[in-house]
Amino acid sequence: MSVILGIDTSSTDLGIGLHKDGKPLASVSRFVRNSHAEHITEAVKMLLKLNSVDPSEVTHVAIPVGPGSFTGLRIGIAFVKGFCASNNRKVLPLSTLNVMAASFKTPVETRIFSAIDARNDEIYWASFSIKDGKMLRLSDDKISGIDELLETSTPDDIIITDKMGFSRSTIFKALENKRNTLAVENDPVHRGFVTSAIASSFLDDSSLWCDAFELKPNYLRLSYAQKKAS
Repeated sequence: MSVILGIDTSSTDLGIGLHKDGKPLASVSRFVRNSHAEHITEAVKMLLKLNSVDPSEVTHVAIPVGPGSFTGLRIGIAFVKGFCASNNRKVLPLSTLNVMAASFKTPVETRIFSAIDARNDEIYWASFSIKDGKMLRLSDDKISGIDELLETSTPDDIIITDKMGFSRSTIFKALENKRNTLAVENDPVHRGFVTSAIASSFLDDSSLWCDAFELKPNYLRLSYAQKKAS
């Protein structure tokens, strides 16, 4: 039996998903900007209890490790390390951009770009393709100005954006007239559920899983504290 818990704290929403033996059970998504720490334990307990799953029955955990909110990523990773401290649960670290892209379901072949506001006139982004119902990565996660994404994408590509809750975010104004741009603020995605779904599909590939203590955030650039320390 496999019970997979997916946890996403990389953005303004807190997402929790649950899959059992390859089948979806439930998910919960809460808008908890800057307060993931106050809600994550309660949300996980609630989801498990409502689905009659004891915490000891969880066999695997998956979590996006970045890029994204510096604080949110640290909180999520710390929770997973604590949750897995007393057992041998394996953990699947995922790219936040991959989870964003996988949240978009389409039966047709297409390219998908995921983009997150990284502030300072930069974005985190990556590109993927969907072919024969499977998602393939086309580029590594990167940080750059939006011009590079615009030069790489075409009008037919899907672009999913996340302003990270910044009310004055202007980085995506250049995409306003592109017909296939989807903003997670307007079209919420259940990233915790997508996280556990991805993990369920990779359950048999042991090379992708690690021990919880090995988890590290992938910021793609130094945090303010790291810059100050250096």
